[in-house]
Amino acid sequence: MKVRFWGVRGSIPSPGASTIRYGGDTTCIEMKVGTEIIVFDAGSGIRPLGLKLMGEAQGEAIKIHLFITHTHWDHIQGFPFFVPALIPNNHIMIYGADHEAKTLPELFSGQMEREYFPIPIVAMGAELEFIPISEGTLEIGDIEVSSMFVNHPSMAFAYRVNYNGHSVVFGGDHEPYNNMLSYSKIAYQVDGKQLDIEGNGKEKFSKLLDKKLALFCQDADLLIFDTAYTLDLYPQREGWGHSYPEYAVQIANMSGIKRLALTHHDPTDTDDKVDAKVEHTRQFIKASKLDIECFAAQAGLELNIE
Repeated sequence: MKVRFWGVRGSIPSPGASTIRYGGDTTCIEMKVGTEIIVFDAGSGIRPLGLKLMGEAQGEAIKIHLFITHTHWDHIQGFPFFVPALIPNNHIMIYGADHEAKTLPELFSGQMEREYFPIPIVAMGAELEFIPISEGTLEIGDIEVSSMFVNHPSMAFAYRVNYNGHSVVFGGDHEPYNNMLSYSKIAYQVDGKQLDIEGNGKEKFSKLLDKKLALFCQDADLLIFDTAYTLDLYPQREGWGHSYPEYAVQIANMSGIKRLALTHHDPTDTDDKVDAKVEHTRQFIKASKLDIECFAAQAGLELNIE
């Protein structure tokens, strides 16, 4: 099981001299699991991934499982430029949530309507198979991919991949549960029971939901977690759907995680700011007397989970 980061930025691509080390492309993560290619999100980082996959295929057909955490633009904006989707005989299975007003195919095709893009999605040559999912687990051969709704101003997923005794969790875009944001009622269920998140019980229920998330992440080899903000900046960004390192460490500790990757770097974060955030998080882990390896997700970084 190998993980490679292609896009680690949040909100909008941020190329330039000050972001060159960690990368300016928005979210895209590639996993090679057994013989399968699994991709998480189609931010602008999926464009260079597509070029790499085409070179590796050497003319052979490509099969890709593309899991979308949610359809905010920074998580789908690279798809129109994903070359494998343009090539006949390729098969791309796209997993994600239907919304109440629009289906997953409509959400994808909308950004490619002529008012926004010159080529419609129907002109893409590959077989595009849209697979709507909710919370649960599906199997791709011997691979298990589980999904859980998280706290974001959309129907947003975290994903967990289990294979051959190893596991990786990508937490998606997530804000601490003390500020309830998700539009999906199922996101606030514990053991199948709907939580009443209004009023004075919000703190109690946020702790229950933290436990639910921690159980989802339990003992994973790697947790990739949204830490767009610092703790001191978060109050100015509350309700925007993102988190900070101290909360990521809390969930990692509750889950028994030993390896934590910080991601969804804010577009204003220079490489130096990301370095400082990682160092701050390491010092916080040390002061908390925890045994967690922490680093920042970086475009081009490849990890061998086994």
